[in-house]
Amino acid sequence: MKTDSLNVIIVGGGGYIGFHTGLSLWERGHKVTLFDIIEPNRIWISRSSIFTQTTKSAPDTPRTIVYYGNGEGNRNQLKFIEGSLLDPDALSAAFFEADCVIHCASYGMSGKEQMPTEWTKTELVNVRGTENILKACLSEGVCGLVYTSTYNVVFGGQEIIDGDESLPYFPLHQHVDHYSRTKAIAEQFVLLTDGLCQNKNKNAPRAPLRTCALRLAGVMGLGETRHLPRIVKSLDLMKFRYGYGDSLVQFVTLKNVVQAHVKAAERLLSHPDSLGGHAYFISDGVPINNFEFFRPLMQGLGYTYPNIVLPMWLIWLMVYLIQFTHSLCSKIHPSLTFTPMLTPAEVYKTGVTHYFSCQKARMHFGYYPENPNDISDAIQYFKEDKEKSGKKTEINSLTNIISVCIVFIIVIFLLFL
Repeated sequence: MKTDSLNVIIVGGGGYIGFHTGLSLWERGHKVTLFDIIEPNRIWISRSSIFTQTTKSAPDTPRTIVYYGNGEGNRNQLKFIEGSLLDPDALSAAFFEADCVIHCASYGMSGKEQMPTEWTKTELVNVRGTENILKACLSEGVCGLVYTSTYNVVFGGQEIIDGDESLPYFPLHQHVDHYSRTKAIAEQFVLLTDGLCQNKNKNAPRAPLRTCALRLAGVMGLGETRHLPRIVKSLDLMKFRYGYGDSLVQFVTLKNVVQAHVKAAERLLSHPDSLGGHAYFISDGVPINNFEFFRPLMQGLGYTYPNIVLPMWLIWLMVYLIQFTHSLCSKIHPSLTFTPMLTPAEVYKTGVTHYFSCQKARMHFGYYPENPNDISDAIQYFKEDKEKSGKKTEINSLTNIISVCIVFIIVIFLLFL
């Protein structure tokens, strides 16, 4: 199939990765529909080439927003359709006549979402939602599906140095979080579906569905709303470091996330035999210590880089006590729950060496990461925001007070042993 002009549906198109990938595909001349239960962040829209939007409100139809670009540019549509991946009928309607689907919707990635109280929703979105998308792709004759996956499908706390796609899935029962477990299940569903075909009309056979998965490192960049704001709110209390030795991890910045999704989608449609059924690790390509990665952010906002290094056993004790406290609060009353400073999975991801090669993605669809580990634009944004506010970044009070109190109690206990 030619990729001169594709009809692409992005499930999770209201999110950070989905919106910016859709915008890039649209700017390359493709027709793009963003499908999500939430609209794209208006700040992202204001920074893009989009300058107007129109809302359609026809009876008995999903709420739709049509975006327009500045100047002549792309005459294809870029639009947002409100809908849930848990609604099979909405998916089938959105996928009608689609060439390619990019599935980057998920739940349970970090913070409060990783707590056991959220595991039911995590499984519903990540597993049931992916099953619904695969069924809709097959029933509507979609040719390609790019699935946004994660390093966590093969990583669960063990050291990995320059790993590649030959690594086995991490045992499901050994994951400390349900997000990693459900993403591994969903990725296997996606890759096992590669090559299947379901025809409504036997007299008009369709091409098989071809699928691939992009296993992302931690995503960072300007406008990212999940990790960076949470880190900035915690900088007042960031007086220590941790990690097994000088541990190395990987990140992937927005520009490279978008590059990977765009190139994978176009290549999957033009050369399906090259990518179909394959998974790919995607990162900025340069391993770095977690705290060194955030050093420019800390110092740029006027904070001192922490010199105290706490032992990992103390960090583990702290996060499990925080998780226990969260579970206890949720049983007392839902309003007492809080966003934990760290979760067990986040300790693994930030304190244990694990990094992977992007060579397969480079060979199969020309992925070349640019400006590795550069979040200078995000740092500049937070600096300007801090200057405008005229005060230090606010602390996430309940979360950090609980976290600090737990650490303080542990330290006092140890001193009197």
